[in-house]
Amino acid sequence: MGDIISYDKTCILISGIPTIFYLLFFLLFALFQKDAFHRGHKFMSNSYILLFILIPIPFGFIANIIVPFVLMSNSYTNCPQENLSSYYVKDVVLCEKIKPRTIF
Repeated sequence: MGDIISYDKTCILISGIPTIFYLLFFLLFALFQKDAFHRGHKFMSNSYILLFILIPIPFGFIANIIVPFVLMSNSYTNCPQENLSSYYVKDVVLCEKIKPRTIF
């Protein structure tokens, strides 16, 4: 862990990865099977698949709440500037040296 950490609530995005994999599998299955919907396949009928998709989402929400507190307990502070709110620093003076990332 360095002097500057960028954290922008990415845990909830990571927890959605199983859902993305499931939807990708469903799309590929539907593309390569002619009669996928006529045979009555039930993708959500298996409870373990449903658990694989839904359980990580609450963990992502909980991690988004816990991570800022862990950073603050390790003597990091949040930058007071609005455009730098996703940065945590050891010393507030370092906030002036940060150049915020831009998409374009």
